[in-house]
Amino acid sequence: MRVAIVGSGVSGISALWLLNEYSEHEVNIYETNDYPGGHTNTVQFTREGKESCMVDTGFIVLNPPTYPNFLRFLRHLQIPLNETDMTFSISRDHGAMEWAGGPRGLAGVFCQLTNLLNPRLYRMIFDIVRFNLFATDLLKEEGKQDGRELSIGEYLDREGYGIGFRDDYLLPMTAAIWSTPADTAALDFPASTLIRFFYNHHLLQLTGKPKWLTVKGGSKRYVDAVLKKLPPENLHLNTGIVSVATLDSGVELVEASGARHVYDHVILATHSDTALDMLRAGGGVSPQEEKALGPWQWSQNEAVLHWDERLMPVRRAAWSAWNYLTLSSDKQSGVDTVSLTYGMNTLQSLPEKAHGPVLVTLNPPFPIEESKIVGRYLYDHPMMTQRSVAAQSLLPSIQNQRRISYVGAWTKYGFHEDGFASAMRLVTSAPFDAKPPFPFQSAQRAIQEVGPATLLGRKVMTFAERARHELVPAWIWVSWVIVALLVWAEQVLARVGLHGVRREVVRIRGCWVDEKKRR
Repeated sequence: MRVAIVGSGVSGISALWLLNEYSEHEVNIYETNDYPGGHTNTVQFTREGKESCMVDTGFIVLNPPTYPNFLRFLRHLQIPLNETDMTFSISRDHGAMEWAGGPRGLAGVFCQLTNLLNPRLYRMIFDIVRFNLFATDLLKEEGKQDGRELSIGEYLDREGYGIGFRDDYLLPMTAAIWSTPADTAALDFPASTLIRFFYNHHLLQLTGKPKWLTVKGGSKRYVDAVLKKLPPENLHLNTGIVSVATLDSGVELVEASGARHVYDHVILATHSDTALDMLRAGGGVSPQEEKALGPWQWSQNEAVLHWDERLMPVRRAAWSAWNYLTLSSDKQSGVDTVSLTYGMNTLQSLPEKAHGPVLVTLNPPFPIEESKIVGRYLYDHPMMTQRSVAAQSLLPSIQNQRRISYVGAWTKYGFHEDGFASAMRLVTSAPFDAKPPFPFQSAQRAIQEVGPATLLGRKVMTFAERARHELVPAWIWVSWVIVALLVWAEQVLARVGLHGVRREVVRIRGCWVDEKKRR
C-alpha cells in the first residue's frame, strides 16, 4: 500500500520507522512545522563567553520500567543514553516557601530553615506518606463503582488530605507533569488515572525508584536516525494538511497550498482536535468519530530556553532537575498558576562551569530578561478529564474505518512511551502487518499485594491519623499559644530593625493561623 502519515511527533516517527523498515509499504510523512519531531525538539544553546551545547526543549527524560518499548527502540537504533537525576523542588510566591525532595532528604526539605517551624510542611510530609500507602486502594475500587469516576480533588476531600499536601505537592506536580492549568483542571483530573500513572512511574514509593535517562546529545538523534532511511522526497516539511476525505480511489489529502494527494491508507498522527478538523474539512465525520475525537481539550504551553536564574528557587540549596514555581492569590492557599523550570545542567549533564545555567521554563510566571533568552517554543498538551479518558475507550471503534487510522500519545497518558506504543500496536496489526525487531511489552504495572512492611506502615498511619483527629482541641490551644508568641516576636524584631527575619516570622505565623482555622 501507499501510506501517508500526517504528523511527525513521536507517534508519526514511530509508525514511519516500522512501516519504512519492517514492511513492504511505501510511506510518506507530512509535517506542518519546518522541523520533524514535534515535542522532540533539540536546539542549540549559545551564550557569549560560554561553550554552546544541544538542549532538549520538549521531550527530555525516560525510564526503563515505564518506557519499555520506546527504550528498546532507542537501543535498537544504538542511540546513546545518559543516566540523570530526577530531583524536584517547590518554590511558592517567589521563595516565600521552598522545599526540595530527592536524595538530599531532610536537608532538601528544610533548605529554608523556617520550615522547621512550619506546621503545614509537617502535615504535608505526613500526607505524602499516607497517600503513598493508601492511594492504590482506589484502583482496586475500579469497576465496583457506578456512575462518574472521582476527580482527584474529590478524592482528596473524601480522604481528608491537608491543604499543604494539595497545594505544595500534588497539585503542582500534577499540573507540571501534564502541563495542565493548575487552578481547576488539575483538581478535575480523574483520580484513578492519576494514581495509576503515579504507581506506574514509581512515584508512590520512597525507595526503589527507577533510574532516569536522557538522550546524549539531544533526543532529535532518534528522529535523525529514522529519517536517514527514508527517501528524502518522502519527507514533506512545511506542508500542512487541511483536509482528509475518503474517495472511491483512496484517501485524499489536501495541503494548505491546495495540492492534492491520494493514498491507499492515511495515519493521522496528530492531536485529536487537529484530526477532527481535517475530517470535517474533508466533508464528513461519523458520529463515532465525533465521540472519540471530540471530547478532548488541549492546553498550549510556552517553553523558553534561557539562563535567567530568577526562574529557579531563590535558595541554591533547593535547585533541582524539576523546579515547580507556584503563585497563590492570598499567599496561603490556592494555586493560581504553576510554572516549571527544568534544570538542564542536571538533566542533560551540562557542566555549569562550561555553559552557565541552562534552563527551560514552561509558562514563565513573569517576564524573562530578553537578553537571556535563547528561544521560545510552543507545545500543546492533552488535558486529562473524565470525558477524554472515557473517549479513549472509543478509539478502537474508529481505527481503520474509511482507510483512516489514528495514533498519538493522547491515546493513553500523553507521554513518549504512549505515542510509540500506539503506533506499534497499530502498524503491527492488519492491514499493515509490520514485523518489528522486538515484541510489544506492556508498561502497566500489576498492583502488588500489600507486604508486611507496607501493612505495618498502613496500621501506623491509620493510628496516627485517628490520633491527629482526637488531638484537635489540644492542638488548637497549642496553636493559639504559638501564634501569640510569634506576634510578640514580630514586635521585638520590628523594634530592633531585623525586618528580613520579621518577614519570615510573619509567614510562619500565617501558617499557624491557617492551621488553626482548618482544625
